[in-house]
Amino acid sequence: MIALNQIERIKIKLRLAKNTDSFLEVFGASSHKYILNKPIKNQSINDFENKYNIKLPEAYKKFLTEIGNGGLEYPNTVVSNSAAGPDYGIFRLGHEHHFIVKPSLKYLERKPFFDENMKEDEWEKVYDRMDDNISDEDYDIEVAKAYSGILNIGFSGCSGYLGIILTGENKGRIVHTYDEIEYCPHFSKETNFLDWYENWLDEIISGKSISYKGLKNEKEESCVSWFLSNNESYRKLISLSYIKSFDALNGSSLKILNEKYKEEKDEKVKHYILNLLTKFDYDKTKNEITKLVQKNPMAFLRNLHLYNREKSIEWINEIDEIKRNSNDPEILEYIKYVTNVDIVTIKILQIKGNL
Repeated sequence: MIALNQIERIKIKLRLAKNTDSFLEVFGASSHKYILNKPIKNQSINDFENKYNIKLPEAYKKFLTEIGNGGLEYPNTVVSNSAAGPDYGIFRLGHEHHFIVKPSLKYLERKPFFDENMKEDEWEKVYDRMDDNISDEDYDIEVAKAYSGILNIGFSGCSGYLGIILTGENKGRIVHTYDEIEYCPHFSKETNFLDWYENWLDEIISGKSISYKGLKNEKEESCVSWFLSNNESYRKLISLSYIKSFDALNGSSLKILNEKYKEEKDEKVKHYILNLLTKFDYDKTKNEITKLVQKNPMAFLRNLHLYNREKSIEWINEIDEIKRNSNDPEILEYIKYVTNVDIVTIKILQIKGNL
């Protein structure tokens, strides 16, 4: 995708990310579901800027006018109408949670108080001024000073937000803020919105964001027992995601997964078990993987990419068969931009003697 411009790349990567994270395991994905509404017109941007006497960063405006604005509707929630994006997604322009305090305080127009050189103790001095005796009005004034020049563009969960700097030398950078002002904000490494957004997509497509860490200090036997005790598909999937976090499984666990795979009726749960067997018991799972080539080509490609990508080169003939016979543009896109990258990487490692 090197020859494509960034907007075209992001549009492709959005589809690749959605097809890679099919179980919506990336943080926040179960909320936005990789959905975006249609882009908005430049006039809507102009109206918003004029209303609040600000200028939005160019990369952020390009996202809104060329990629999408808003997403799924969840009435009366902070994530309502958030488009696919990091954490719980990107707010629709004009979302009520853009503002950490009333915009009438005109804090958006001001030079940012927070910058990358600010130390924790400097920020704490702001919080120290907000004792129990402070009035609501004075509290808002202090918050407006602290978050001057920052527009909230998304929700991170708990008390966290995604903000974007509107003025000054850091204009366009993403900053992580908190409505509980005792926590000091911090910057993302990227210098503009589109780079930040594209890097988020790259992490998903690579599988890095889908690697579940599991429950701290939880034992394999406990996770398998929890899986066995669940009858609901949703809870089965959660328990299986915990099992996925281990580096290897013992023979007893593998036997249980194989038995449950054969008798499972829910196709989604069945496929998740196959993913784990591909990861932990590949040689004995090849026949089941082969069945996916015809039955569900996308699941076959994703299964190898996420759970045993170093074996992708063994399946070149099957991948070529899918490429020849499929009319699904998203499957062909996945082969071109994801699976082929896996195979090329494996060949390079083989040449270098690392495999």
